Amino acid sequence: MMNKSDNGGMEPGTADADLRTSARVSLLELFLLFSRLGLSSFGGNTSAWIHRELVEQRALIGETEFIAALGLCRIMPGATVVNLAVVIGRQLRGPAGATFAVLGLLLGPSLLVLTFALVYRRFAGEAIFHTVLEGTAASSVGLMIAMGLSIGAHLVGFGRNRSRGAAAAPAALAIILTTFVLIGLARFPMVPTMLCLMPISVGLAYFWPASRRDEGSDASG
Repeated sequence: MMNKSDNGGMEPGTADADLRTSARVSLLELFLLFSRLGLSSFGGNTSAWIHRELVEQRALIGETEFIAALGLCRIMPGATVVNLAVVIGRQLRGPAGATFAVLGLLLGPSLLVLTFALVYRRFAGEAIFHTVLEGTAASSVGLMIAMGLSIGAHLVGFGRNRSRGAAAAPAALAIILTTFVLIGLARFPMVPTMLCLMPISVGLAYFWPASRRDEGSDASG
């Protein structure tokens, strides 16, 4: 076990948790996992599949960690899902994990897209082909909605024993609904909207922080 002098001041409990997490997934497993996620996420919304696999099913990262990573990746330049693979891969296995996660996420789908382009060119006029695409897109949207509800319930605090003020849940819900209305319905630009709402959201989280016990339960799944 690493002591305080060995890990540069990091708390022993935190170091042990990082070591246990890293031991739970190898680089090959990480590559295959993100390959499967990239190949199975037809219709887009790969971040929803990542949430389902890594948070809900495997519990490799906590809900709070995923929310923080997703929020950061959405406002950073580049594709959100690629940024997410970098952040999560880095968290699980360091720089090598980030590399393997991105390669797994992009390699298989890139080859599949080339194959799909040939198939589409051949069957573009078939009605059944467009039916398949519409059904795939609908299921993808449903999964994204499910992920949004799961994350929203976590942020608001439904079903959790949080030691926060009574105004915390309504405040979090107000931020979620405001973001949805401004970006989803009013079609405001995402970056300026997020830059305006983020200080308010951060201020609310500062005044009503989650308890450390709740954060620990997130990390443990």
